[in-house]
Amino acid sequence: MQPVPSAILALLADHHVLTLSVQDAQGPWASSAFFVYDPREVALVFLGSLDTRHARAIRADPRVAGCVAGQPRDISQILGLQFSGRARLVEDQDEQARILALYHDRFPETRSVSSPVWVATLDVMKLTDNRVKFGSKTHWRRAEP
Repeated sequence: MQPVPSAILALLADHHVLTLSVQDAQGPWASSAFFVYDPREVALVFLGSLDTRHARAIRADPRVAGCVAGQPRDISQILGLQFSGRARLVEDQDEQARILALYHDRFPETRSVSSPVWVATLDVMKLTDNRVKFGSKTHWRRAEP
């Protein structure tokens, strides 16, 4: 697996909300969640109830896509990440403890929250950074095409 480019790692360290898109029998659906990046698995970790539409959709079809981006008004300051991969509920207790430690380090106020833990293992990422040059792209893939 190729290393994740530093520009992508910087964005993931500086941002904390993702938009996650799923597909179910009713059609496409998107949701937002606080996340933490798991460098060991190249994955995004988030918490969420089992009874949400996106949780039910993930359990039926784990393919997800999403983005992480700010909302600058100036087009020359656009910086955002698009991604796709597979999401799943973390059920293994040892894995859950490891990734919850990452999550709690970033969001200490969640230490007392009991919630299912999800991980979106990333297969493809594309960073757009207009601050470098309009339309500047940085790509990463888990596997070579």
